[in-house]
Amino acid sequence: MDLETILTRAVAEKATDIHLQSGRPPYIRVGAELQPLALPHIQTADLQAWSKETGPGEAWSFSWKEGIRCRGQRSESRHGPHWALRVLYPLSSLPQEENPVLIQRLGTLLQGLVLVCGATGSGKTTTIWRVLEYINQHRACHIVTLEDPVEYVLEGKKALFTQREVGGHVDSFEEGVRQALRQDPDIMLIGEIRDKYTLQNAITAAETGVLVFSTLHSPSVAGAVSRMVGMFAAGEQEEIRQRLAAVLASVVAQQCFRDKNRMHIVRELLWRTPAAAQVIRSGKEFHLTDVMQTGGRYGMETMAQALKRYRSGI
Repeated sequence: MDLETILTRAVAEKATDIHLQSGRPPYIRVGAELQPLALPHIQTADLQAWSKETGPGEAWSFSWKEGIRCRGQRSESRHGPHWALRVLYPLSSLPQEENPVLIQRLGTLLQGLVLVCGATGSGKTTTIWRVLEYINQHRACHIVTLEDPVEYVLEGKKALFTQREVGGHVDSFEEGVRQALRQDPDIMLIGEIRDKYTLQNAITAAETGVLVFSTLHSPSVAGAVSRMVGMFAAGEQEEIRQRLAAVLASVVAQQCFRDKNRMHIVRELLWRTPAAAQVIRSGKEFHLTDVMQTGGRYGMETMAQALKRYRSGI
């Protein structure tokens, strides 16, 4: 058995994730279900041999057939080596975006920080790359991406893409942002806000007039703001609130649901308004729910409102 066989079977089942663990058969995730493939058990020697194909490192990515990308993560456990592969299908092969107006609106922003939040598997990366694809089709600009590892790959149409991998092309997100700011960027993607240093770099880039996209693990808009502020010591939080209030253009918090074999994305939406900025500056981000609830004319919506529409079939 080889890795090619496992990928072929997983893609045929429309799997989103593959788990390879020594002594167990390959497992795939289809929708919410994790299920084994009817294939021989993985051996440690198999994983060692496949490492020569994928290259060294804890995290890596590679292109496969028909525009499919795979993102891998290696780890050790008491059961032996464990690989987790995320299968990234071409954007053109995915179900049509259910809210194209949102994608267009995000794609026409010129500056500021845009965060897409949600749990693992909620489609954060796909949402951002749909926006970048829209920009690529409509705007002549320079887009710099900093990822760990590189996930989607887009060929430039109107836009010029410079894609860099942390650990390969640059040593850190901080170094990547510093380099990118010297290279005439219009738009920057920072793969994930993981710590205060990455957040500081994202804010700094947005303050220079660059449109910055990133992701954050948070179930809600208010939770995202609280988490970002909480990355800093108490004496630094006042300053970071002021800076966030000035640059935060939009926060999108999304959940993913499966209905009749189709994935649906339900989103909570915050857009920059004087009221939203004031709430962030004041440290009362729990009031952002009120801002969104009454901000329908600005395109805002709470998760409760979005879920109600989803369950009503609107």
